[in-house]
Amino acid sequence: MIVVETLAHINIPAVDIKKSLDFYTLFLDFEEVEQSQDEAVVSFNSVNLRLYRNDKWKPAAYPVLSFILDVDDFTEALQEIESREIPIVTGPFEIEGGESVYIQDPAGNLIELFYQE
Repeated sequence: MIVVETLAHINIPAVDIKKSLDFYTLFLDFEEVEQSQDEAVVSFNSVNLRLYRNDKWKPAAYPVLSFILDVDDFTEALQEIESREIPIVTGPFEIEGGESVYIQDPAGNLIELFYQE
């Protein structure tokens, strides 16, 4: 068995570092940790995402990477999605005890926002 001490970061491809950085910091309220021309690191609750430039990135029909974020106010989240013209992949729809919607970041990575009572 390999003993893992910590999760250093999760790599997320980005075609445009600035657009992806704005998406994660201004829309999802992640904190910017560092930025260079070819990558940026953002953090939320001690989870670091490394956005790295990949000009050849094309989202797959089924996402290679996706993650789920629990939101405080689902109606407010939907209004923010609409006002920023963020693509909705599917939803919103009801889940057991709540609601869910799938969106895409600027590189096409899939993100589920959900609210459960």
